[in-house]
Amino acid sequence: MSRLLGSTALVATLMIASVPQGLAQTATDTAQPVTVAAGDLRAALDQIADQFGLQLVVQGDLSGIESGALTADMSAREALQNLLSGSGYGFEFVSDDSVIIKPVTITTGDAQGQVILPEVVVTATRSRRSIATMSPSVVVIGPDQIEAQSAKSSDITNVIRNNVPGFMFDDQSLISSTETFRGRDVQVLVDGIARNTPLRNSSRILSMIDIQQVESIEVIPGSNAMNGDGATGATINIITKTGEVGKNVFVVDGHAKSYTDDIGDSFSPSLTLSGSGGVGAVDLAASVTASKTGNAYDGYGNQVPSDAMLGQGGFDNAEDLNVFGKAGVTLAEGHRLFLSSEVVRFRQDIDYYADLSTDPVSVNYDSPYLAQPLEDESQYFTAGYEFDFGKIGVGDLKLFYNDSYKQAARAEYHATYNPALVSLASNGAIEDPLGQSVIDAVKYGMKLSTDTSLDAAYKGLTLTWGGDLTFDDVKYETVSGRDIGAPMEQDGKAVFAQLSAPVTKYVDLSGGVRYEKYDLTVKDFTRPSYMRYNGGTPQQILLPAAFTGGETTYDAVTYNASAVVHWTERFDTSLSYSEGFSVPDVGAYTRRAGQTGTSVPLNFNDIDVEASKVKTYELAARYDGTDFRTTGAVYMSTNDRGDNYDSSTNKLSQEKERIIGAELTGEYDISDDTYIGALASYVEGRYDTNEDGDLDSWLPNNRIPSPFRFTGYVDSYVWGDLNMRFDGTYTAARTKIEDAKIKPSLVFNLSGNYPLLGGTARFGIENIFDTSYENPAATALRGYSVAGHGRTLLIGYRREF
Repeated sequence: MSRLLGSTALVATLMIASVPQGLAQTATDTAQPVTVAAGDLRAALDQIADQFGLQLVVQGDLSGIESGALTADMSAREALQNLLSGSGYGFEFVSDDSVIIKPVTITTGDAQGQVILPEVVVTATRSRRSIATMSPSVVVIGPDQIEAQSAKSSDITNVIRNNVPGFMFDDQSLISSTETFRGRDVQVLVDGIARNTPLRNSSRILSMIDIQQVESIEVIPGSNAMNGDGATGATINIITKTGEVGKNVFVVDGHAKSYTDDIGDSFSPSLTLSGSGGVGAVDLAASVTASKTGNAYDGYGNQVPSDAMLGQGGFDNAEDLNVFGKAGVTLAEGHRLFLSSEVVRFRQDIDYYADLSTDPVSVNYDSPYLAQPLEDESQYFTAGYEFDFGKIGVGDLKLFYNDSYKQAARAEYHATYNPALVSLASNGAIEDPLGQSVIDAVKYGMKLSTDTSLDAAYKGLTLTWGGDLTFDDVKYETVSGRDIGAPMEQDGKAVFAQLSAPVTKYVDLSGGVRYEKYDLTVKDFTRPSYMRYNGGTPQQILLPAAFTGGETTYDAVTYNASAVVHWTERFDTSLSYSEGFSVPDVGAYTRRAGQTGTSVPLNFNDIDVEASKVKTYELAARYDGTDFRTTGAVYMSTNDRGDNYDSSTNKLSQEKERIIGAELTGEYDISDDTYIGALASYVEGRYDTNEDGDLDSWLPNNRIPSPFRFTGYVDSYVWGDLNMRFDGTYTAARTKIEDAKIKPSLVFNLSGNYPLLGGTARFGIENIFDTSYENPAATALRGYSVAGHGRTLLIGYRREF
């Protein structure tokens, strides 16, 4: 019956979405006074839409395109024609009050049939560089893409995965430790400020960022040292929204999501209230998102455990509140002060523990969860000064303060997967009821970045320079405040310089160097005692152990260089070399130190962990044709001190490793209203387990859950202005690790957006066919089978005022 109801809901949704809007709001050819200030093209189009009562549907990304002022009596058609002239975009009325804005071709001169696209600028490299001068593997996801793909999911990882081939299938939980890029770690920035906590990786970063506050996403695959520690696989820079003076907008955005196997118990509503604009020299942007989720279900119709991965939690049975704000004041042309903040409050109330004895893991209804909830209480603040000092340069100075409290869920004892629990200080054979782990981290510092023109020396030569000062204070403890890992403090200092220049109109060269140094202090602590259950009887297995801390210094000089060749106006290639520097997850090592059945005092010097330097070599190409676009890349990354975790032995190790891979994307315009596309990626790696110099073993599954991923999609406007997208993702099996094979998966999704009553209605269906499959990333993390989620239905509506 539940499957019948789910199928009925699916058909009904499609039928409702296909009903055309028939209410005309104004005559499009009637002239009226029009006043539009010069500035951002998207803002100008929105003003025209407001004045004429139009609903805009935008194909493509208008970010960075400027428009002139309009002050005259004209019709809607005349106003749109004036604004879009020379932008590379045109318009088409699909009804009296609905307009599609889309790229157009030109047929003049040397650019026969060429699509004119706006210049896209990337800031994650610490400089404002045009994407055309960077590797074709770099991806910028604009606001229109984000809005369209949010129709089926509000999880930011889905948006990235659907646009970037090197991003692994997510594990459908809160953690990001399986969200690898090219088999390596990801550094997440928000407006250029790192969210990672390297000394004890919280693995809960992207899942806590509200997509409603995001303007665009920059993704730079490969190692990168420009923003400091952590970017060995990729850098993801989340650009938040900024208010615009003269464009005051208030937005109401709500949606409800359910699993079709049990619509009532899985019902999950979400509401966002946001606004942006400005007065005089002040610009403002703010948003508040509140959501509540119910149960989750797999493709068999079974409830998915709330904590299938031992303490990491999930999105189900949770309450989430995200408050974002940003304010700026322009002091003079080229000079602006700003302050931004984000507050996160997340709580998951788990009803039952997971039963790890079943395949896949299931809900253990005989074991109610009675421990503390999973929580995230974090706040992030950034203050900055954007400047233009003429010959000295254009840049910004940012001060930041991040305070995050991330509490894990309690995980039950399991002889294989969770063989030791923190016990009471007063009785080592009794489990500590407040033994859940907490990562309490504070990070603050300063970042300076400046672009200085060196035209006097060479036309187009730019020097990007600056430095960082950072401080990390990390506590790894239980809910009751007992240390389970060593308290740590770390001071970081870095300076960098990057030169870039167009050597000719055909070649762009770039190269840079960065020096960074981290002074780490690991404090003494008493590692708590641990216990287990033997046939249901509790017993102590490890006595408390005194851990002696110490001090060490990690430092490195890292280099990068790239050459981009523009063979024609449509075809580019690039060759690049980059290095990324990563401080080890020291907290994970100190927690496991001495867990060998001995109470001998331990010393930080005995752990012998070193920082990693990842070197990435990449060859990439890009072709932008009239109706066909494609990018491709092949790469190799190496590391002499890679971090690997063996879930079967609960041990961490560092060995020499090498990863190779390839990526391909392509899009083809079947017509003006329909295009198809695909993303494909291959990645595989080996490492040296016995430290003899030979790469003798395959990297573990938690590093590479699947060697091959393919996503295909079709995007089309049907019945006028109903935009629909159908996609499917296949992840191949990984069989390299004996007795730990990961099964393949194939999932299809559907989403749509439709102008309605002055706003946009949307719907999304994930896992359309309610396929039962094994989530490759989740299964790889813990070593046991975790089912993927079943069919979900999302219905939402967005309206701007």
